[in-house]
Amino acid sequence: MNKTIIAALVGASVLAGGCGTVLREVERLAVRSSPGPSIGTATATTAPQGTPGATTAPQGTPGAGDLKQAARAALGAVPGSTLVSIETEENGRLWEVQVVGQDGTEHQLDVESGKVVGGPTTEEEDAADKAKHRARVSAAKLDYAQAADRIAAAVPEGRITELNLDTEQGKTVWEADVLTPGGTKHEVAIDAATGTVTRNNSATT
Repeated sequence: MNKTIIAALVGASVLAGGCGTVLREVERLAVRSSPGPSIGTATATTAPQGTPGATTAPQGTPGAGDLKQAARAALGAVPGSTLVSIETEENGRLWEVQVVGQDGTEHQLDVESGKVVGGPTTEEEDAADKAKHRARVSAAKLDYAQAADRIAAAVPEGRITELNLDTEQGKTVWEADVLTPGGTKHEVAIDAATGTVTRNNSATT
């Protein structure tokens, strides 16, 4: 508080009530003018991002973060491949991932906590199966990450538990199962070329 104002108030108190009033007034002013933290000011402590006390949500799509982490690990284990299927197993602890190589060969991997713990193992398929894989991959203009973002946007509160590149009514689509915290399961499909949602069904599990 401005010292001039304090002096003026003290002087007024002397005229009005004598020394006892002066002492009480000085004590009251000292308490009011003492520095201290206040709510909403820079002195309030906040936990930095990335610490256990921080409440800021992680960057990226909340419903697809662990899926993307598992996918990156699987794709890194099979260079040049394209993800065509990813699904949670063992109550979400493990991800079962299928990727397709440039020649159409499908490889299966198990990923836990962002690390490959099984595979890659090669699926025994004939030339027709490999050609089918190549055709789907070629038709999909959205990769798994872009598809996951579109699907998560369609069910903002949900977590993607399965994502597959498939064919539906003659179109190449990304199909997904999305589970919400309340136990509702959404079956969502998007056009793999345009990203348009073509199906969004829900049922309580």
